[in-house]
Amino acid sequence: MLKNLVLSGFRDIEIIDLDTIDLSNLNRQFLFQKKHIGLPKSQVAKESAARFNPDAKIVSHFGNIKDARFGPDFFRKFDIVMNALDNLDARRHVNRLCISTDRPLIESGTAGYLGQVQVIKKGVTECYECQAKPAPKTYAYCTIRSSPTKPIHCIIWAKEEFKTHFGDPEAVIKEDDEVQDDAVIKKEEANLEVLKKKDFAKYLFHHLFNFYIFKKVRIAQLTGKDFWEGREPPKPLIIEEILKMKNETAQAGKDVLPDQVTWSVKQNAEKFIASVSKLHGRFQKGFLDFDKDDNDALDFVTSASNLRSHIFGIPLQSRFSVKSQAGNIIPAIATTNAIIAGLIVMEGLKILQNQLQNCRMVYLKKVPAAGKLLYAAVPEPQNPDCYVCASKFLSLKINTATSTLDLLINKVLKEKIAMNEPSIMVDSDIMYECGEGLEEDEKEHNNRQLKKFLKDVRINHNSIIEIGDQSQDLNLKISIIHCEEFEEGQSFEVVGNADLAPKIPKGKMEETKPKTALAPIDDKDDVMIIDAPKVAPSNLKRKRAGDDDNATIKKAKQDTKPAQPPTTKNGNSNSNSMEVIDLD
Repeated sequence: MLKNLVLSGFRDIEIIDLDTIDLSNLNRQFLFQKKHIGLPKSQVAKESAARFNPDAKIVSHFGNIKDARFGPDFFRKFDIVMNALDNLDARRHVNRLCISTDRPLIESGTAGYLGQVQVIKKGVTECYECQAKPAPKTYAYCTIRSSPTKPIHCIIWAKEEFKTHFGDPEAVIKEDDEVQDDAVIKKEEANLEVLKKKDFAKYLFHHLFNFYIFKKVRIAQLTGKDFWEGREPPKPLIIEEILKMKNETAQAGKDVLPDQVTWSVKQNAEKFIASVSKLHGRFQKGFLDFDKDDNDALDFVTSASNLRSHIFGIPLQSRFSVKSQAGNIIPAIATTNAIIAGLIVMEGLKILQNQLQNCRMVYLKKVPAAGKLLYAAVPEPQNPDCYVCASKFLSLKINTATSTLDLLINKVLKEKIAMNEPSIMVDSDIMYECGEGLEEDEKEHNNRQLKKFLKDVRINHNSIIEIGDQSQDLNLKISIIHCEEFEEGQSFEVVGNADLAPKIPKGKMEETKPKTALAPIDDKDDVMIIDAPKVAPSNLKRKRAGDDDNATIKKAKQDTKPAQPPTTKNGNSNSNSMEVIDLD
């Protein structure tokens, strides 16, 4: 996109990115080279793009788009904003700032062969949050801990064990045992403590793949519970027996990379022991966070998940496959990125030429419809119920007697609604204040407030609380609904405007249908550009690439199910990259 901008005559460009260049970034672009690894992306991108057009004035910022310095005043300097982001949280933040400052935004995303470009203009088109986002894939805690049936269950478990043994202990989920005073279990625990002092790596192997499995089977016998739903109970592994196995080395084909070869059980055990020894040494110097590009961490998660898979009769995975799943990686294809980047700049030129009526929402599809890979539609109008660009009103179901203010702020406002620095007012009284410049006594007051239950800070059934976020220039009201029963794994539910699909006024737009249905056919390398239709379907439910792995267009059924955004980004890094352009 940056190359397209400078070659199209854009002269005043500012780039924001918080990330540095990694080896995995080099396979799908041409601004970075191997010598740039470890340097800020924004700075190198600026220097590389300047060679295409030395007359272009490019300013680079190495930082997070959510930093206070990139607030509303910063956004007001520009004529247009273009997103090239990889996570939903940053997309929401930029959307809100563009709405509050009335700046046109071109939102985009790619995922494999799929992609889309969306023009957003306050009061004219729907904003990024007018439509509900796909719900993240979640797994029940009991399934992860006791009865995995898929490789992903074991991978999630392995990441949690990495956090437990090498991460911050405050962030660890503690498991409650159903049997606390069994003599047999207590004896085994004592033996484990002795082994822990002698050899930590062997201790951890025995703890995770022998003692823990033995304990679960023992608890099942004592309580009569069937954790495995009729399947054979898992069998503990003995490290000494595994290491005596013959060294099974899988033969890889000439086109298969070493990471794509699936290790044998013995190889997984050896990798586990080696990675734990290295990680334990590093842990003595400070807490570790899982990083898919950290070889020791990836070896641990790969070997641990495979050993657990072996115990439960689940197919083993290659290191390459585990890295993709553990890092939530969505494949990036250079051709897809190039097509979307071109479409972004084309829509930007229309905006700057005051041709907003000619702007289109464009989808790139993997499978052609009527022989075409690109579908263009007139942007949908603003959703009158959108809490960001229209009504600014939400409802929240929550147990006000058992939920703390900390849960409301961090899980609801920050994580769910993607606010950055929320402050809370009840009946014109400030219950919690967030932002820069707080005095020490105010910070202490905040800390005390966080531990209180909602009912103790006057947030009860039928309360209406006001939330403000200066960093996003966003204010909204939340109606509280006291509720004591939720689905498994949930402690609250945001209802109403935040999670409902937009209600498009009837008769505003006419429906058009492709003459041929979408059908799976052989992929082709050619791309056919189509003219944008004059009208757009009014009942198309769209999934955006970059947030989800499916951007195909489907007829929407009546659906009032809440849809949530993914908790993690789409894969490579958490880089909040954005480009904002000011045209002379």
